[in-house]
Amino acid sequence: MPLVAPKGAATRPTTDRVKESMFNLIPHSLSGVVVDLFAGSGALGIEALSRGAERAIFVDRDGKALRTVRDNLVRVHGLAQAELWQTHWRHAIARLSTADDALAYVFVDPPYAERLWQPVLEALPANRVVGGVVCELPKEMELPDLINHFAKVKYRVYGDIAIALYQPVVG
Repeated sequence: MPLVAPKGAATRPTTDRVKESMFNLIPHSLSGVVVDLFAGSGALGIEALSRGAERAIFVDRDGKALRTVRDNLVRVHGLAQAELWQTHWRHAIARLSTADDALAYVFVDPPYAERLWQPVLEALPANRVVGGVVCELPKEMELPDLINHFAKVKYRVYGDIAIALYQPVVG
């Protein structure tokens, strides 16, 4: 089902092709809690719900974006499985650090100009993430193989977009 994206240049929706490729890098049967950090339209969290995630937390500091996420969740009948947090990503990570639930996957697709992939991975507590962190970034952006306690385990390029999958380092 097509989703609506917030109007304006602040949101850059993930294309269906990239979204499909992204989810092919992770287990087809998702379970647990996922986080759509920098949610925008909510496409990544909604896709995770459609693939079996029990709950999705949508984080965006823009109220317009979260209203769009809410509208999209209503369209796909997913509002009951969702939490919407209007806050800065650092506050969301602090809140997630003390939550009871472990996180299956965290989707990181920030505004490209802010270059937040590495700061997010440095702030995320690896012991709270059981599946991994999926980053969507421009293909010319280089991220280290190891950030904090996360190791890059997969990296694919699709046109101008790259997908990097980081998993927590055990031990």
